[in-house]
Amino acid sequence: MNLSSIITNNARWNAKSTAIICTDTDTLYTYGDFDRLINQFGNALLEIGIQKGDRVAIYLPNSPEFLIAYFAIARIGAIALPFNIMYKGPEIKYIINNSRARILIGAAKETSANVIGILPDIPSVEQVISVGEPTVAGTISFADMLASGKSTLEIVDCDPEDMVSILYTSGTTGQPKGAMLTHNNFLSNAKINGNLVLHLNDQDLFYTGTPFCHIFYVLSVLGPLYIGAGLVVSQRFMPDKALANISKYRITHFAGVPTMWIYMLNEFTPEKYDVSTWRFAQSAGASMPAEYIHKIENTFGVGFCECYGSTETSSTVTFGRLGHGKVGSIGPLAPGYQVKIIDENDRELGHQAVGEMVVKGPGVFKGYWELPDATKEALSADGWYKTGDMAQYDEDGYYYIVDRKKDMIICGGYNVYPREVEEVLYTHPKVAEAIVVGVPDREKGEIPKAYIRLQAGADADQAEIIQFCKERMAAYKSPREVKFVQSFPKNPTGKIMKTVIRDEWE
Repeated sequence: MNLSSIITNNARWNAKSTAIICTDTDTLYTYGDFDRLINQFGNALLEIGIQKGDRVAIYLPNSPEFLIAYFAIARIGAIALPFNIMYKGPEIKYIINNSRARILIGAAKETSANVIGILPDIPSVEQVISVGEPTVAGTISFADMLASGKSTLEIVDCDPEDMVSILYTSGTTGQPKGAMLTHNNFLSNAKINGNLVLHLNDQDLFYTGTPFCHIFYVLSVLGPLYIGAGLVVSQRFMPDKALANISKYRITHFAGVPTMWIYMLNEFTPEKYDVSTWRFAQSAGASMPAEYIHKIENTFGVGFCECYGSTETSSTVTFGRLGHGKVGSIGPLAPGYQVKIIDENDRELGHQAVGEMVVKGPGVFKGYWELPDATKEALSADGWYKTGDMAQYDEDGYYYIVDRKKDMIICGGYNVYPREVEEVLYTHPKVAEAIVVGVPDREKGEIPKAYIRLQAGADADQAEIIQFCKERMAAYKSPREVKFVQSFPKNPTGKIMKTVIRDEWE
């Protein structure tokens, strides 16, 4: 078994069919091209000593190079470690050191700004491969490696439980955890998404605004590729360009988080954009307000589907059936999955009762990288994953998310974990105490808001704090609002009572 076999299978079936269209360069790659480039880069990785089981970090935006690198890593039995192109030095340092990645493949501009300076602090990295211009001193050129690799390569036969990727995801406290995901996890979920969720065929063109480093990749990339559809790829989502690309390339499917859909609805006018070929809309990452579902369907003339899943489940666990959805529901189960709603004593509850959703199925991860205690807490010995989401189901088997772990913020589809932001705030010399909570936002769903008590005699304004955070972490994690307070509510042990701040102050 090997995830990359889906590309080879499509190349054998129809080598001239469209695999990738890059909107940034207006370049088309057939499945024959794509398979050959994967082989070339896979051979080049072997030449520099990468072996089965080695971790290879990917620090790239959505691009053909990301896809070539990802599938080449899988093809030789190595483990892909993609992370967000928006990450800065401290975030990168933690992930690389924790995973002990041997190679980092990075975009030239971001690599020069955020990686080169921390190389002494990430000793496991033996080589940096840079993609694009300008040339980064001390790195290998991705283009040169690609040109040097042989065009034939035997696919490494992996065990279904061999890791294909590690995706880092934080809990509400502590450092990010590496979710270990297998070839079987991704292949089984790609099959579900391609065949059942997305209503695709091999003539379709699929487009997404979500980053390939996210678990959304399993739905928005692996699902279409499993079927043999074409992917339309843009480095960055912007609503006007997304609609222009849908018009230009005659795209049939688009997937995004609710924020992207809201931006596109605000931008769209039928006089400016021709979306007549578009027929399917998909959303996940955060709950879509019911009012927007109807607007999407009516404005763009598309069918709409909402899915539920997580990094630890390899994306889709439930999905709305096209034409049979219920407003507010995340749909019935995907094939092969089981779900239980349990109380605080792990007793299973009946329909309409609210409890924690626990999941079992082919996409459930094998645990957290080198964190046996965290794995044991999240994953039972017989394979049930505790999602931390509070949910219920109705008599028809449709599931509904009622609430989630209170501390986590979903900002434009990205998970933001308050403690991570708080740790950065505490490094500011003027900050004495800090708490971050999520507050409602019409476009992004939620945004991070920081409450700060300054050091005695210190003076700071909102702009200073926000800029301080943006320089040290991805922009979507940084507070959008800052409120300065004289004191915090605390319990008898002196711990700040975040529930009071979130539930009463907000």
